[in-house]
Amino acid sequence: MAEAGGLSQAYVEAHAAEAARVLEAMPAADTARYVAELSPQRAASLLRHMSPPYCAKLFEFIGDEKATGLCRVVGPQSAAQVLQQLPAERQAQLLSLLPVGVAVAIRLLVGYPVGTCGSCMNPWPLALTRETAAGDALAQIRAFEGEIGDCVFITDEQRRLRGVAGLDALVRAAPNTLLESLMVVPADTVSALAMVSAVAGLPGWDQFHVLPVVERENRLVGALHRNALASELAGKPATPAASAAGGLAGAYWQTVSVLAQIVVGTLPPVEPVERARRTDER
Repeated sequence: MAEAGGLSQAYVEAHAAEAARVLEAMPAADTARYVAELSPQRAASLLRHMSPPYCAKLFEFIGDEKATGLCRVVGPQSAAQVLQQLPAERQAQLLSLLPVGVAVAIRLLVGYPVGTCGSCMNPWPLALTRETAAGDALAQIRAFEGEIGDCVFITDEQRRLRGVAGLDALVRAAPNTLLESLMVVPADTVSALAMVSAVAGLPGWDQFHVLPVVERENRLVGALHRNALASELAGKPATPAASAAGGLAGAYWQTVSVLAQIVVGTLPPVEPVERARRTDER
């Protein structure tokens, strides 16, 4: 069994946060050798508790196959925070080896300036239509393989936000009740380019523990969870909340299906979203 700094794999599994602190005090090359021997799940639990700059140092000593495997397991939010620290050439190389959907989600996050809501949002929120029945909505929530908050978003065919429905309301409703009659207007939405520090005091956090992240024309691009907000304000990497299951599916594919035929290797280098917006709006 691999050990580093006296840490066994069993200890890492039971005390990931404490193990991460011990490993961060070691040379990156030593930690990287240890991480490379762990299963992707155990390694990912460590990386979520390490600072992105230190994780980027580990990637200097970790091969592409292991690095891309870790990116898939830790999720796009944590992966984007690490890839932002890497040289552009290595960043592009790793993105080219990831599945198209995962790479696109990470590119979106990497493109947002650090400290903005877009840079730490969950780009896979569950979004349903107004015509969805409550019973069907609950079934989709159970089957959804992304991160679930305490509400679901209701959008139209163009992914424009129309309202939100709390999970408590869905549970109490009759199975044939349409979401149109259950949804409410969110107290707040946040711009993907808004600074996290500017949205911490919004009244919307008293309504739900997750706020919709939108861009122009109120288009839903993600969800900002309270735990991600707190982690960003504290200067720590966000730890994703427990999901209904692990992987990619559900509403996420509604967002990226139009991009599924793009060859990731042909995508241009990441350009900061803020700069792109300003150029487009002239």
